Amino acid sequence: MKGMLKVFNGDSEWEIFQRVLEDGRIILARHSNEKALFDEITNAKWADNTDTRPDFISENLMIEMFEIDDIVTTKKGKNNPQRKADARAMRDVQKFIDEVGDFREDIQVVAHGDTRYNPKTDSYELDRTEDHHNYQAYINNFLRICQKHLDSVPEYRKNYPDKKLGFLIIDDATFYVPKLKISAKETFTNLPFFDKNFMKLFVKSDVDFVVWAFNNKYLYTLEDKHGQDSFIPDVTLITKDYYYSKFTKLLDVDAMKSLEE
Repeated sequence: MKGMLKVFNGDSEWEIFQRVLEDGRIILARHSNEKALFDEITNAKWADNTDTRPDFISENLMIEMFEIDDIVTTKKGKNNPQRKADARAMRDVQKFIDEVGDFREDIQVVAHGDTRYNPKTDSYELDRTEDHHNYQAYINNFLRICQKHLDSVPEYRKNYPDKKLGFLIIDDATFYVPKLKISAKETFTNLPFFDKNFMKLFVKSDVDFVVWAFNNKYLYTLEDKHGQDSFIPDVTLITKDYYYSKFTKLLDVDAMKSLEE
């Protein structure tokens, strides 16, 4: 069963990073040098550097982490309906805890809000799934957030000139596939690290490797209706020599649909 990278609303970046490195995850490293690098990453002695950036440093490596999703947002990502709904749900949960009293401190609560709920009318407004999250929003959010971190690469290099630099992407987006029927192998090659819409930013960058960690990708089949036992990796590592591979292509945005639809 796939383990969640983000478990609670208040998880720190350091806690999420530690979960990425946990034993037992399904890891994809397609080449020998990538496998060796992932072993180095998992065995390194890491320090939390989130106060100064990049986020995590070891003797020979440095990693900057960021999250992306496929939520349709406005105001350059500042208006995120899902985050607003989650915050509203958390306030409701906290109010309940305060009213009940004597709530066990060792219990942590996950609050996931419903974006269809309108607090002004206290009613649910049904909408189309693609109005809430879609592949174009996935790309837009990635390009905006990733470019922001790429702009800081010269600063990371200045602070730690002798370390290899990697980006760790915590991907909260759902699994997208073409609307036409495809084989299992073709499904796999529709993961974002095979799509030029995403990887084009890295090809000319000064980033040595990318660790792509999936927090919300499930492949639903007749045999596995909950998508928990699919072959989708939890974590993938790609080095700069393989940002583009023989499977890389420019996916048609309009042809992609979420498996949640």
